[in-house]
Amino acid sequence: MTTRSNDQENAGKGPCAGLRVIEVATMVSGPFAGQMLGDLGAEVIKIETTAGDPMRGNHPMHEGMSAYFSLFNRNKKSICLDLKSDEGRAIAADLIAGADVVLENFRPGTMERLGLGYEALRQRNPRLIYAGLSGFGEDGPYKDKPAYDHVIQALSGAMPVMGSPEDPAPIPHIIADKVASILACNAIIAALLHRERAGGKGQKVSLSLMKAYAAFLMPDLLNNFLFQTKDVQKIPNIKIHHPLRLKDGSVMGHVQLDPQFKGLCRIFGREDLLEDKRYNTPWSRIFNYADFWKELEEPASKMTKAEVIALADEYGVPLAPVNSVEEFMADPQAVHAECFIDTEDPEFGRMRTSGFFADFEASPPSIRMRAPKLGEHTGEILKGLGRSEDDIEAARKSQAIK
Repeated sequence: MTTRSNDQENAGKGPCAGLRVIEVATMVSGPFAGQMLGDLGAEVIKIETTAGDPMRGNHPMHEGMSAYFSLFNRNKKSICLDLKSDEGRAIAADLIAGADVVLENFRPGTMERLGLGYEALRQRNPRLIYAGLSGFGEDGPYKDKPAYDHVIQALSGAMPVMGSPEDPAPIPHIIADKVASILACNAIIAALLHRERAGGKGQKVSLSLMKAYAAFLMPDLLNNFLFQTKDVQKIPNIKIHHPLRLKDGSVMGHVQLDPQFKGLCRIFGREDLLEDKRYNTPWSRIFNYADFWKELEEPASKMTKAEVIALADEYGVPLAPVNSVEEFMADPQAVHAECFIDTEDPEFGRMRTSGFFADFEASPPSIRMRAPKLGEHTGEILKGLGRSEDDIEAARKSQAIK
């Protein structure tokens, strides 16, 4: 496991170094996008209300720091503003006036009511990339509805596929939010590229959880709907994923090609299946996967994970052990690829977080700072805006800042 210190040793090296991002977002969809931009080297300033991001209240906690909040908010500075006050809004507007990107995930119309909508902000900063993330979009019949991850999963049509029409099942993670975050980061970087090519002109970029999740899901789910003619054969919802139980755990894989099928039969001593017409072509296997994996259950129950994986490697069969999170963190390939990174923090001790998903030869991403405490950088940021100590103290007394 790679261990690093939070000492700014890699500051300024990422591909987004020199960019300033103002994040006015809570929970997951906005903050995760902001974190990715921070990992890529951008300076990310998180504007929080005096109550703070609600994710700060999630357990587990250590020394008042939420693990959930920390995992979505590294590489950021926090300034705490009362956006209902004139002074708080003025500070936010001053920050955004000098920024490259503002990222927000409030309901449509909220930023406008605060005087921080795109049309107001672009007057002072025509180079600004304004990225708005909402549940259902800025217009349409659902624009004012609240949206959370499982609301989007339910709406998307995927739950009967993940489970069944009789027993629909969500993916038990905040996947819609995280997908929207990744696509928001992509959209922001694309808008920055356009700004560079368009003489410095900024623009507004709008995303919704619903549309982002649909774009992520539908390349799989539209196979029966792509050809809009009545004579096209449709295929049923087939469960092709079947964990196989062994003596000491389980393995799972996807056997698509004929050489993989032959190798799998050899691993478990079932060469008799090679000529079985239910399984011996890729198309026939698709319709009979459940029966095929059942054929392997008895010999599999007498083997260990180590034995099966060694034979799978020998025969070129795509199989992997069904790991716990702890086992994956110890996996040699995960360790080599730095899927997890440990940092040493003087206040919170050793902290483990996920690594970045891409490697850059010339401009590597980095983990430079742990997630901030609420308002940890308020004074520093205000001094950077030219506010004097007296100005800062007056703002504190008026409770415009915290």
